[in-house]
Amino acid sequence: MSEAVAIVVGSFVLVTATAFVVAHYRREQMRRKLLGRLAYHRDAYGLGSARR
Repeated sequence: MSEAVAIVVGSFVLVTATAFVVAHYRREQMRRKLLGRLAYHRDAYGLGSARR
């Protein structure tokens, strides 16, 4: 019985970890896309570099 519980708990942990990895990947892709858009608009309006 304890082996079955361990398998269920282990499976739940693996599924949860996979969901967190996918969510992290999507957040990073969205961040990269938004930063690219920001850089495009900064160049389009002639604002130059963000560093001063």
